[in-house]
Amino acid sequence: MGISRRAFLTGSVSGAVLLLAACTTDAPPPTATPTATPTPTPTPLPEGVAPVAFRRSNWARDPYALGATSHLTPDAGPDSRRALREPLGDRVFLAGEATASVSPGTVSGARASGFEVADAVADVAQPGERIAVVGAGVAGATAARSLADRGFEVVVIEARDRVGGRVHSVDGDDWPFPVELGAALPLGDAAVALRAALALGGVALTRLEPTVEARGADGATLVTDGPVLDATTASALARAAEWAVGRAGSPTLAEALAGSGADQVSAEPDASGVSDADRLAVVVDEVLPVRFGAGASALAARELDAGGASGVSDLLLPADAALVTGGFSSFVTAQLRGLDVLRDSNVVRIRHGDEGVGLRTATGESLSADRAVVTVPLGVLKEASVEFSPELPQQHLDAIDALGVGHQEVLWLRFERAFWSTTATVWVVADDTARWRVFLNLEPVTGEPVLVALTGGDAALATLELDDDEAVAQAMASLQPYLDLLDDPADDDAEGDDGADTEPGETTTPDATPAS
Repeated sequence: MGISRRAFLTGSVSGAVLLLAACTTDAPPPTATPTATPTPTPTPLPEGVAPVAFRRSNWARDPYALGATSHLTPDAGPDSRRALREPLGDRVFLAGEATASVSPGTVSGARASGFEVADAVADVAQPGERIAVVGAGVAGATAARSLADRGFEVVVIEARDRVGGRVHSVDGDDWPFPVELGAALPLGDAAVALRAALALGGVALTRLEPTVEARGADGATLVTDGPVLDATTASALARAAEWAVGRAGSPTLAEALAGSGADQVSAEPDASGVSDADRLAVVVDEVLPVRFGAGASALAARELDAGGASGVSDLLLPADAALVTGGFSSFVTAQLRGLDVLRDSNVVRIRHGDEGVGLRTATGESLSADRAVVTVPLGVLKEASVEFSPELPQQHLDAIDALGVGHQEVLWLRFERAFWSTTATVWVVADDTARWRVFLNLEPVTGEPVLVALTGGDAALATLELDDDEAVAQAMASLQPYLDLLDDPADDDAEGDDGADTEPGETTTPDATPAS
């Protein structure tokens, strides 16, 4: 589905704040090669506009992640995730967001899978058995805590020098609150339980209350205060997902939109100059890649099978959405408190049999356990970075091959002061040459002049071809339409504090809901 400049003039894109997921590391380049895109020449910035601090994600090049998330592809069957979580002889159990039965592909699903795998292990293990948990991310930490609380001897083996996995909070004097370079927005059916657990653990959550503004390349405001997801677009996506259910194979979203006729919406501009076709195009081409890490031609339509139009809206951005602003990593650390955690221990071989499980690390160390929980990400499994002996059953290999790795990247920017007048929390840049086209404005909800640039799919991989200076320069070039307060020094003095009177978003404490 093509997208015109006009396609950016829509309130539907506020769904792009769905997921901030990434991490930083020095590692080998990604195996995938993104499609080359033209790089515009940055316009010189007015004095005082350059960011004073930035943080950048690098999921695809993290050797212990090799991607940000997982998603269903046309090759994935309805039982691919279930097949992947089938235990190996009641000795080895796979877990993580890629195996989750609820909210798969999200940090909420990762936590849910941790509880599920702990139940599965406890059903077959004898009291006091030694359980090895490979990976200290959300799934591994949840499983380890649950098993330890049941009386099992637990050892956690983590390849990195930190815990958290694809949750990565970064503190620093140059930031007013921890920067979440990993998952920052719990989504899906399991999100309520996770938000409750975070709040009970003392981790701050800030309501997003999304509003949208789109500006043209000349800085003119084209759309403001748009809806999260307009009814026509939500209905079209729901219709496509419903059409795909039960079809032979697994149609992509692009195929389902065409096959169902859901893409046949009006191309006639309304009073705002925007058509339903424009709104649908921007969601399909820009929002969904940010949410799932893959475009419509790679994403199975069944990913959107969430119970009709209202379900699609909740999938993109639920009404109770809240951003983690209190240090997500501390929550994972708390789950592991008091447990034996071996950091800098990259497991490269797992041997299992009737007598138990043997694990070998990249440094040659060996460990033994009665059973093992393995939470390494899908991207690592695809690279066969961990050798299994006996090798994985064919159903597991097929599932690993069929499921897709999603790519999502973020760039956090902090400024001395806000140079923008809008209080909208989601921005769209209506400029085809802009490298970054969706931004999250955190000033209205935190009181701090912080912007987060979001990208997904092939566009996310393309940003990794930029060095840090280029990435920041391209982000600032994309933000030219929002340099409105610096056009006139008098206006700057008069309006420079615009937005400062906005009350920061309240810290939320959701009703406690037992995690399942």
